Amino acid sequence: MLESRTNEILAAQGLGKRFGETVALADVSFVVEGPGLVGVLGPNGAGKTTLLDILEGLSAPTSGSFRLFGVDPVPYPRRRVGVVMQKEAQIERITAREYAELFAAIYRIASGPDPILARARLEARARVPVSRLSGGEAARLFIATAVAHDPALVFLDEPTAPLDPENKRIVGEMLRDLARERTLFMTTHDLREADALCDRLLFLVEGRVRASGSRDELVAAVPPEKRRGLGVEDAFFHFCAIGIRGGEATPREGA
Repeated sequence: MLESRTNEILAAQGLGKRFGETVALADVSFVVEGPGLVGVLGPNGAGKTTLLDILEGLSAPTSGSFRLFGVDPVPYPRRRVGVVMQKEAQIERITAREYAELFAAIYRIASGPDPILARARLEARARVPVSRLSGGEAARLFIATAVAHDPALVFLDEPTAPLDPENKRIVGEMLRDLARERTLFMTTHDLREADALCDRLLFLVEGRVRASGSRDELVAAVPPEKRRGLGVEDAFFHFCAIGIRGGEATPREGA
């Protein structure tokens, strides 16, 4: 059984998830202390979204357990958690302001939608339908609404995946700012983004944790002969025995 730590935000012990004969997660264990930004890295099919579904209370594990804020998450502490899904629902014709108003009402935010729009830097775009916002604008809006109720823990499923480099940078600044006072648990494919943004990392391959720890610890653990000066990328390839096939990162055979 996991020993609870003073500033523990999230802990998993032996989490497993099966879909019939398919093993999506196997014996996943880790502890996250806050605040800070935790990056969950892995190739397609690694189990990242399945892990988030469980931790967000949207799916039950087949085996194992997890804690939020040092206790069993029953009932689930929705008020203390924020979620940004990979594909957020977009209600037809609703404007950015109306979208912010909806979340302000849900969370009973006395100051209304204005602080949400300000955090998203969308005051001048408030009357634009969400469906017509740029990718970066929409990402900022979804993140701002997810933290409108000031949660201590925020789950984000590849929030910058469809963005161009400049919008990745802008959203990254927003995430770093948020991580000063809360814990962000974010999945990403982008090793350079993780290098720039994350305090801690969790490498997930084929449903198993290959390594976890602070960014600096994992990078420092790479043997000198395997270092190319690429930081997190060097650590990821070292710990995960990842190769490149057809332009995609894939586990090496026998790893």
